[in-house]
Amino acid sequence: MKNKRLLQSLSFIDDRYVKEAEPKMTNSTSRLGKFLTSVACIALVAILGLYLFIPLKSTPVDLSPYANSEYAPLIASIADYRYKPQKHKNNFTRIISAIGSLGFAKAEDTAPTAPSQNPETSNGYVETTDNQVEGVIEADIVKRTQTHVFRLNGSTLKVYSIAKESSREIATATLPKFSDERGSYGATEMYLSMDGCTLTVISRYYNKDYASKVGLTRVDVSDPTKPAVKNQVSIDGEYNSSRMIDGKLILISEYSLAQSKIDYANPETFVPKITEGEVTKCIEFSNIIYPEKLNNLRYSVVALVDEKTLDVLDANALLCYNSSVYVSQDNLYATRGYTYKGSFDGSDEEHYFRSMTDITVLKYSDGTLENKGTITVEGSVKDQYSMDEYNGYFRVVTSTNDGTYSDKNFDNVDKAAYLSTKRRSATLTAFKLEGLEMVAQIRDFAPENEEAMSVRFDGDTAYVCTAEVITMSDPVYFFDLSDYANVTYTDTGVIEGFSTSLIQLGDGYLLGIGVDGRNNVKIEVYEERDGQVISIDSYVIFGEYSTEYKSYFIDREKNLFGIPVLVYEKSSGYYSPRTAYLLFCFNGNELVVVEEVEMYGGRNVNIDYVRAFMDEGYLYITDDFGIKVVNTVPQDTE
Repeated sequence: MKNKRLLQSLSFIDDRYVKEAEPKMTNSTSRLGKFLTSVACIALVAILGLYLFIPLKSTPVDLSPYANSEYAPLIASIADYRYKPQKHKNNFTRIISAIGSLGFAKAEDTAPTAPSQNPETSNGYVETTDNQVEGVIEADIVKRTQTHVFRLNGSTLKVYSIAKESSREIATATLPKFSDERGSYGATEMYLSMDGCTLTVISRYYNKDYASKVGLTRVDVSDPTKPAVKNQVSIDGEYNSSRMIDGKLILISEYSLAQSKIDYANPETFVPKITEGEVTKCIEFSNIIYPEKLNNLRYSVVALVDEKTLDVLDANALLCYNSSVYVSQDNLYATRGYTYKGSFDGSDEEHYFRSMTDITVLKYSDGTLENKGTITVEGSVKDQYSMDEYNGYFRVVTSTNDGTYSDKNFDNVDKAAYLSTKRRSATLTAFKLEGLEMVAQIRDFAPENEEAMSVRFDGDTAYVCTAEVITMSDPVYFFDLSDYANVTYTDTGVIEGFSTSLIQLGDGYLLGIGVDGRNNVKIEVYEERDGQVISIDSYVIFGEYSTEYKSYFIDREKNLFGIPVLVYEKSSGYYSPRTAYLLFCFNGNELVVVEEVEMYGGRNVNIDYVRAFMDEGYLYITDDFGIKVVNTVPQDTE
């Protein structure tokens, strides 16, 4: 009836206005023009009416043809996520509703579960990376033996000799393409075997279908002057991170489903695949982990690979899990962040939202990955350093984020009222691994609206730096975790700036790397003393610093610390950057610059890709342009 009245009203357009808008013409032409105009108007209104008022379809996909599939439960969950039931009868009511709710992003409706010494060999591999966990090696762009340095520059492998002032490049090799490679993002990181004879290089590339792949290449470097490729393996997804433990490589990649290509009859379109040689196979359903209700279609793929052969021993795919992964000597902890929304006392009028994280524990042993269960914590996990396993317990620091508001219509909540009730803080939680039972929790220990910027665990202690980035405040907290029934903590109080990374030095000192209140680079030393956390000394630079942890050189025994920086210097009225490497020594009272090394005439290099190590009193610095060697023996460390 509404359509009919609309058509009738449009048919009563006054011919005078149409005639005034037209140039003079014959009567027959005028009549034809008016007729065509009326027909066009009617057609336009009819099409508009079809778009606006025809009922929207809301029928889920028939899954009966896939009932016997190994992946039937997974198919059902994916189909449920992809199926969007229509909340509106037609496009007219949908558009009107959308106009009334502009400017507010709706929270996800996902219900949470109840909380319940670096290796070194005498003749081969020498560690240069500051690994988070003793005995768990992390990949890097630089690896070394006692006599040679191997460095990745994209898909190019360079080999340098370690010979003090006589150090030089002795070999260059270009890594070969993979059999299904269409284009390359370049090699990212690598491992070196304990005997120093074999590199395992991790590459990122895309295949003929433009799908992202993670490639593994074995390179024989027993003769460093003649690197030779052994074999290659690839896994679906985008490279995330990896670890090496006792000759087993744990490889973590991200794999996103292309919804337009999903075909439930073909598992290869919705299940990650592993390619070994010419054989490609999907990960088995029994090795796929996913929540009851999906909130995205992105997998984290965890593959356990034999370092010597590149054989994939086992692989798990975790759907809806993201990039923050922590690996201990026995377990891998994968995280899944999401937002929970609900109402108080079952009321439809008052709502709350809360950031949550599920952490699934995978035990790796005897070439297998075993799902030990999932724990749930409030808040979000910043990175791998926010998690730690120690003496049968798992500890995690999260940035909490929740809020409340009152409104009957969740879609049309008042944005100003929503923001005024939003609350942020930080929480530390500890779980006993046996049974995944929570044994301690310090909720919201940070000032309101601050978040955890950096975390470091060290045995029975933990340091946490929190900040509200807008005000640049920097409390650093010290936690005593020796008794989970009585966890105590203290803090520095407000200090200007905040730290993006915390590093334990020797003798109980803590180093903070970050910015001060004016965005200068600030390096600061803290100590827990007599129940207080105090700042002992700081060093400020006008410039920028690398936030890549692997670019830092750390010698805890001698309290040495190195960092690449861009220093801004004023010349002829303008500030220009120069690249330098700063080597510090903390002597117990102050930070002393032992050496400031100008990199290649001060030209602007990517400081995140600078690496350094010391050998027999010489500082070796490598970047994309080559290697630089400096003879520097700090007086305070002789």
